[in-house]
Amino acid sequence: MTATPTRVLLVDDHPLFREGVAALIGTEPELELVGEAGCFEDVHNILSRTQVDVALVDLLIAPVGGIEITRWLRESYRFCRVLGLSVVEEPCIIAEMLRAGAVGFALKNERPDRIIEAVRCTANGIRYLPPTLSVETLELELQLVAGTSSLDTHLTRREREIFDLLIQGYNNTEIGSRLFIARRTVETHRHRITKKLNAHSVPELQRLAARARP
Repeated sequence: MTATPTRVLLVDDHPLFREGVAALIGTEPELELVGEAGCFEDVHNILSRTQVDVALVDLLIAPVGGIEITRWLRESYRFCRVLGLSVVEEPCIIAEMLRAGAVGFALKNERPDRIIEAVRCTANGIRYLPPTLSVETLELELQLVAGTSSLDTHLTRREREIFDLLIQGYNNTEIGSRLFIARRTVETHRHRITKKLNAHSVPELQRLAARARP
């Protein structure tokens, strides 16, 4: 018995890129390209008449934008999984796409076999990310995008005091002197802070604090 092909929708406003991806998908028997969309209206029209399993969505598609299209797809067609696409490898942008509901993210300049792998992973609900992307950096960005005004929720009062001094550049000994606690106690709190916030250096803590400011 032949399995039903994975139905793919390509959302990109560059015809030449769509042509290339369409040809690539056409070489894979388990994938079927059921539509090409150059704008949000095209996406809406195609989905109103065709079931789609995976949508490849360009991040920078005009005028609505891939993030908004992804968010709409996840709210309106939850059976449709999204793979974000872009020529830009910026962790903060990839994090926003994932927060909007994309399962994974691939770069347009990746090898054809990696693009196909990304589509297959997305169809199975498995997160695909560019091999060159730092997963640690992405996880930090995901936390930042989520909003970190909840710093006070995550940290105890003492941890927040130490956090504030760390981002000002004070070392463990200086923090201990200011708070009248032992250096070893500062080290223990610092370890807990970095673990809770998934930020393992002072620059990462500083970025976290900057994004948390209203």
